[in-house]
Amino acid sequence: MTDDPTDTGGLAGRLGALGKKVRSHLPEIALPDLPSLGKDVALPVYVIHNSTDPEDYFFIFDFEQFVEQTRAGVFVRPRLDVWAGRDDFDRAVFARQFRQSFAREFEIARLQLAHQSEKSGGWFSFLRGTFGDLKSGSLSGFAANVILLVATSAGQKLLGQILPQRWLAGKSDTAKLEQNINETQTKVDTALAGLEIRVHGDLQAHAFPGNPSGPRAPVDENAWPLPAYVAEHLGDGVSGSWW
Repeated sequence: MTDDPTDTGGLAGRLGALGKKVRSHLPEIALPDLPSLGKDVALPVYVIHNSTDPEDYFFIFDFEQFVEQTRAGVFVRPRLDVWAGRDDFDRAVFARQFRQSFAREFEIARLQLAHQSEKSGGWFSFLRGTFGDLKSGSLSGFAANVILLVATSAGQKLLGQILPQRWLAGKSDTAKLEQNINETQTKVDTALAGLEIRVHGDLQAHAFPGNPSGPRAPVDENAWPLPAYVAEHLGDGVSGSWW
């Protein structure tokens, strides 16, 4: 008995069964292994205003917990906790300045760890191993962008989107890196512009010295007192980090 060519339902059913049988004998296709993100570790950042001008400020970064966890070989999930004395500054300008300052401080942290064992683990070892063949001074800038995107929870499949698997063939390693830096900078700035910024009472008092009638944002009543290293550097006027 031959198949009736008009019997499309029966033919489709048999083809479906055949396809299922073939698929059952094919090996599973596994996605590239990405690092397993561990526990959340706060990465506090303090926005310090130099004057009553809302656009006149600098940053103090606290890399201590992040770096210590990295030294221990823990692939932590950084979480940005941003504190300021006011929140009426331009968010687009803030995002760009934040990203640039963070990249500089990240490079300092990377250099601090460069003299340690290759087995130090964490983000620094992962990024060094993944991009170690790239000869570009921009590597730390790209790595800092990756950290910031994770710290701002921008995209669940972030690493898979920006790691080398999706780089365009035919370009040099440096060109590929520069392209990805441009892509991640845009994503970082968008994420940072929408970042929650909590107002700290001590930072607010510093932002409006002797000006009780200045514009005031609601203060986070649950905020802990400023760490000593932050209070000591309120007048420095230059972004930095201490650990």
